[in-house]
Amino acid sequence: MSEEAPLLRHSSSAHVPFHRRRWIVTGLIAGVAATAVVAIAISTILAPPPPASLADASTGITREAFDHGLRVCNAFKSAGQEFIPKVRTRNPRFTVEPESKRPKPVLLRNALLIDGDGTLYENVDIFLSEGLIVDVGPNLTPKGYYDVVDVEGRYVTPGLVDQHSHMGVGTWPAFEASEDGNEMTDPLTPMVRSLDGIHVDDKGIKIINAGGVTTSLVLPGSGNMMGGEAYVLKHLVPTSNLAEDMLINYGMNTTEGKQWRWMKMACGENPKRYYGGYLGRTPLTRMGEGWLFRSRFQDAQKFKQAQDDWCYRAETAERLYGTAAHSHFTERLPEDYLHESLAAVLRHDIKLNIHCYEPEDIELIIRTSHEFNFRIGTFHHALEAWQVAPTLAKENISVAIFATNWAYKKEAYDASVHDSKILTDAGVTVAFKSDHPVMNAQNLILDAGRAHHFGLPAHHAIRAVTMNPADRLGLGWRIGRVKPGYDADVVVWNRYPLENGAHPLKVYVDGYNTYSTDFTAKASPRVTPKASMEVVPGTTATDTQACTRSAINSFVDHESFTITNIGKLVADESTEITNAEIVVSKGHVKCFGAQGKCKASGLVYDLGGGYVVPGAVSGPSKLGLSEISAESSTQDGDAAVSDIGGLRAVDGISVGNSKILNGTFNAGVTAAFAVPSTEGLVQGVSTLIRVGAKKYTDAVITEFSAVHAGIGQRFKSGGALGSISGQVAALRSILLDAASGKKEKNVFSQVVHGEIPLVLEVHSSEDILKVLRLKEQVEKVLGHNATIPVTIAGASEAWYVADELAAAGVSVSLIPLRCVPDSWEKRKCRVSGTRPTAVEILQKAGVQVSLGVPESEWQSRELFWEAGFARADMDDSLSEKDAIGLVTWNVVKALGGKGAVETGVGRIVEGKRASFVVLNGSPLEFGSEIQLVVDGKDAICLPQQL
Repeated sequence: MSEEAPLLRHSSSAHVPFHRRRWIVTGLIAGVAATAVVAIAISTILAPPPPASLADASTGITREAFDHGLRVCNAFKSAGQEFIPKVRTRNPRFTVEPESKRPKPVLLRNALLIDGDGTLYENVDIFLSEGLIVDVGPNLTPKGYYDVVDVEGRYVTPGLVDQHSHMGVGTWPAFEASEDGNEMTDPLTPMVRSLDGIHVDDKGIKIINAGGVTTSLVLPGSGNMMGGEAYVLKHLVPTSNLAEDMLINYGMNTTEGKQWRWMKMACGENPKRYYGGYLGRTPLTRMGEGWLFRSRFQDAQKFKQAQDDWCYRAETAERLYGTAAHSHFTERLPEDYLHESLAAVLRHDIKLNIHCYEPEDIELIIRTSHEFNFRIGTFHHALEAWQVAPTLAKENISVAIFATNWAYKKEAYDASVHDSKILTDAGVTVAFKSDHPVMNAQNLILDAGRAHHFGLPAHHAIRAVTMNPADRLGLGWRIGRVKPGYDADVVVWNRYPLENGAHPLKVYVDGYNTYSTDFTAKASPRVTPKASMEVVPGTTATDTQACTRSAINSFVDHESFTITNIGKLVADESTEITNAEIVVSKGHVKCFGAQGKCKASGLVYDLGGGYVVPGAVSGPSKLGLSEISAESSTQDGDAAVSDIGGLRAVDGISVGNSKILNGTFNAGVTAAFAVPSTEGLVQGVSTLIRVGAKKYTDAVITEFSAVHAGIGQRFKSGGALGSISGQVAALRSILLDAASGKKEKNVFSQVVHGEIPLVLEVHSSEDILKVLRLKEQVEKVLGHNATIPVTIAGASEAWYVADELAAAGVSVSLIPLRCVPDSWEKRKCRVSGTRPTAVEILQKAGVQVSLGVPESEWQSRELFWEAGFARADMDDSLSEKDAIGLVTWNVVKALGGKGAVETGVGRIVEGKRASFVVLNGSPLEFGSEIQLVVDGKDAICLPQQL
């Protein structure tokens, strides 16, 4: 390939998830679509030609223009061809920084290396020099001067590769001014480039790197069908502050490997929801999407054919007429930015990445690729691709998916936690990706761990975040492995990377140490869960069915039963028993304690040393009120009410035939505080429900649990509530009226008299202090040392005012645990991996802490894992019991007050309804299998996830 400039200088482009949601609801609107297309066409027509004198029909075109055309034609011949250098002795990216800032060579000693293919190597050294991995092996003794880092037997992997990110084009914090991910003015914009929208000052770039990600494909968003070209960036933020200096192809010449290009397209719900549903234009249906794809590819095909015809004539003329060939041409080589990118797709010179979830969408794109002879590299999201796995394997198309995300819209509703294993077993290459900032890419390794928990072999899980995405980007010859000649991108981990809560201690990008934290004591190896629970032979079995492997995922009918040989039973904040037993009779806990305390009753199970813990509690939650968050027909809905606190979740609960509730219950979540949705300050009154209930009459535990409201950007609803000050004033008026008794009693009267808590969603530390001041004002009016029970939910910046919260007796519900500075009011958020953590700071100050999840419909089933992550993030300094409390009894105290606490929910209490989870290992860890979920007389045996 010629080293001179190709047809049109470019890199690759990308876009962000529209307003950071998976479905399109906002309005980067444009009644300017037609204007944009005209502007592009005009700029193309008026673009200056290569410097040369003019030619007319009598003299032909200039020789300069003719030679330029020939060079482009020559480049076409090598388009789509892989070129891998046999030996790499240089990483051009190493010189991105001035010489004075370049690092010395580094020797990592005593590594437990997991390479990108999943192979484990013990006691190896890794030598990094001038941006390359120079040598890997035992007892290396390189020549020259270098730093030595003894990793003391810790795990080392290649740098992680995120194949689907919108970092830089969707920034942290997010501002309207910096939302540059979706060019929504037209459904077809293949000619735009994400590079033009990347903000190097995006805080997310370094936060992601702290999770071990060293390379990201920055894509345009999925709001339109052809989003534009994408770019692969390294997570080395240059002192130049230039996005081009982050490109993986920085400084390369054509002898140093193929310089691929990348593009993003999308099909399915997103484009038709916005253009058809919101703007009332094509595409409104998948039929419209199919037509637009074919129409635009046809235009590109005609353009490509015109170029190919010109090249054939030019090359023929060059042979026949030599230096006079140009005089026989009256037109230059056709060049048009409007069509060039898609023509490159047709020339197989662009790795095509397509957002598609469902089989019908995947089929449409494959059919179109056959019609126009282009290659599909990877289907992204693709959560229902498992249904057509053999087709993808036959077509050699990979997938980039989430491990456990699901049901946030219809096209994700039939996702499976077994996606990655099903696809891998069928021969499909699988990668896990973030969709950052929709999901924080700092947690990319978590998806590998989740998938491994659900059956994906460990080596495939590691491949899915290293080698596989690198290979599918066409970069598997330089990233994704720890081998001589590869880029010096490596990560040193604090524990086995597939364990819950694993995080990097050191990250190197191109040999630069981009992230480093103290080497804490090596984490203790996790205990391998023991065998499944077994029925004790010879025990009386009057039950219709016992919980055995033959009863997997079945409800078992137990009038009474006993579980013995429990390794650890955690009952509440003050009770943790080793070598324990528990007896249940008629749906209630009859007895529990140390082995031998209780008289066995009914069928007896030997747990073989596992765990028994209270069922987790989700809250604040939409469980029971919403099934698919993007489909209003599956929800209670969002109300606009004027009656203060008059909206009650109990009136909207629906529990029958719910995949969401079934999956959540099967994960050991037995109760939830369901909160209604409104468009204003006061959300309404929450209801504590049983997640496993089969009908409405069995679902309600406490009808009035808490009053929910909020202060912040999300609650600006116009008028007096259109400002923070207006929200605080409105809440002050409501509470003072309730305290004075001047107006008719309402739910706020119960709040001020301490009967139920007030749960306020607040993120900003400044706004939290305003709430504390308001609480003090109302309590003074009440007198008699009155105390209003208040919980701050969300609480991204609560750590910053921990002492003030403790002094006011206010509890905190962190949602999410791993907060990110994605908005102005969360900019002081304490991100994961920062010690001390927010949980540590709050608990040390004496604040009661509980955990929730932001998308409770589908994330609640991971509540125990969230607690486990909190513990691991504190290097296990938090006890198992206290970690379990974060998602059980602390939730009930924070969100339900005295009435909810008295029910026994979130605890194991003798005489109270049995509501607990039986596991063969710690509920906080990946790899532990639930043996039984018990809620009253309902008990499901070996529950499975969809």
